[in-house]
Amino acid sequence: MLSPKNNWLIQKISPYWVIWLLGGLIYFLLEKGLLGDAITYPATGNFYSPKASFITINLTGSFLGIVLGLVEETLFKNLLRKWPFLVKFVLKTVLYLIIIFIILIVTSFILNSALLSKPFSDPEVRQLALVFLESFVFVSILVYLSAVIGISLFFSEMVDHIGLNVIISFFTGKYAKSIVEERIFMFLDMRSSTSIAEKLGHEKYYRLLNSYYEDMTDAIVSTAGEIYQYIGDEIVVSWKHSSGLKNNNCIKCFFRIKKKLEARSSYYMEQFGVIPEFKAGLHWGPVSTGEVGVLKKEILFTGDVLNTTARIQGLCNELETNLLISEELKSELALSNKYHVEDKGAYELRGRNQRVTLFAVSRN
Repeated sequence: MLSPKNNWLIQKISPYWVIWLLGGLIYFLLEKGLLGDAITYPATGNFYSPKASFITINLTGSFLGIVLGLVEETLFKNLLRKWPFLVKFVLKTVLYLIIIFIILIVTSFILNSALLSKPFSDPEVRQLALVFLESFVFVSILVYLSAVIGISLFFSEMVDHIGLNVIISFFTGKYAKSIVEERIFMFLDMRSSTSIAEKLGHEKYYRLLNSYYEDMTDAIVSTAGEIYQYIGDEIVVSWKHSSGLKNNNCIKCFFRIKKKLEARSSYYMEQFGVIPEFKAGLHWGPVSTGEVGVLKKEILFTGDVLNTTARIQGLCNELETNLLISEELKSELALSNKYHVEDKGAYELRGRNQRVTLFAVSRN
């Protein structure tokens, strides 16, 4: 079974594959509609076979989509994260066109060699490939592919700004009407954030938050979490009930973030003169999930579980602990002896009539 991180990577790459597959299908349909029953391409005189064209276009499109997705998600997202979108767009488009240019040359040799049943080195195969590369058809293909690249890159940026799950939900209409789900929430807040912000100033504090949130990403992804909201120095992470309970993902996420920040302590001290610490509260329950907004749409969770989780997190200072979970969540988890669980008693939380029993969780 795939790990949450690998599953997330596949989810991120899949839309690129779909975009390029659809782009190839549209190109094939346009080509077939224009050429009809022709057996050669009018502009080049090269052989035209609808079956061979369909297979070549779709295999090449799928390959390009997967390669582009892998490069985007594993390389460029980190290298060019802070670059302006327009600069990234132009630079990456030119680079991908160069790569595609090379692939088209290779594909042309393979296709003509297969159609003529002759080796690549045959003069006729080379001549047909050369005619194709010097034709307007080749230029038009590059222009068309530039458009597909543009759509892919724009989609990539939208995923970064909105989130893949939100985009998929909008396309599928999953939350067009509100539905009830059971979810686990973690409200994670930076300790002493006000004094840190005063010490650093707003510009340096902004850079600190960027690094702070960036260092959390891998832990959230690897435990199947979803970032619901950034609220100043607070982040709200959500899990589907089963995903959060599996392997104690919701608890594991907290300690992986803690481990990452500890490993980066020298960086924070060198850059900002402080090492960020945090506290968190976790709880689970039913929420109504749906789209809201007119000028700007969002996926919104509503329900008592969010208010309760926020109040639980707010008691961390009073109870002198970094991680508090509700009794309801504890009863769902199967915490091993890796964790020390301490009963902190029952408390009345603002906005709730019933008292909530809380537990502090730490690593043994």
